[in-house]
Amino acid sequence: MKIYLLLLLPFLSFSQFYPGEMIMKDQSVKKGLIDLPEDSSDKYVKFKATEKSKAEKIEYEKIENFNIVDTKKQTRKYTITYLAYLKTFSKSNEIKVDKKLSCVQIVKEGEINLYYAWFITAGYGALGTAVSQGNGLYFVNKPNENFATLFYDSAPVNWFSDLKSNIKKIFAKDCPKLHETLDKKVIKDKGIIYIVDLYEQNCN
Repeated sequence: MKIYLLLLLPFLSFSQFYPGEMIMKDQSVKKGLIDLPEDSSDKYVKFKATEKSKAEKIEYEKIENFNIVDTKKQTRKYTITYLAYLKTFSKSNEIKVDKKLSCVQIVKEGEINLYYAWFITAGYGALGTAVSQGNGLYFVNKPNENFATLFYDSAPVNWFSDLKSNIKKIFAKDCPKLHETLDKKVIKDKGIIYIVDLYEQNCN
């Protein structure tokens, strides 16, 4: 499926500092070099004022959002938020919100926001050697909510039926027919970011 965006995946590369700007909770601004967390669930972001400066670890709790300029000179935006998950087998579409903050990439902003989180899973290879595997998940943030809910995990098996089911549950109260607007062929062509457009077209 086409995504139509370039996501920076820290778990696929070595640590690297990018020029950027960080907005703090107290609205002060830090300009310098930023190293993306290896995992969205890490507790801090590394920051350096200059190339020669010593890196400092800035805790998520102190950060509002930040942006970086990647090697292709494109600006990437990130924010700090709580992640949430639909409870399995819940008949009332209950959501469990993490108690810890996470760092996510802002994929698309609008009346709803689309976020991308990345995680490292440790395991063992065929020869018994330790390996780390990266996994990316998509979350949606609705108006007046301080968290984002998982709605798409990019799994190749039953991806569309799972997506449709999650959208139906997440928007059951504020836009109960949103899932009916989903078209598998259109989503495959335009990418998962098209969900934001569908919401704005059908849920006002």
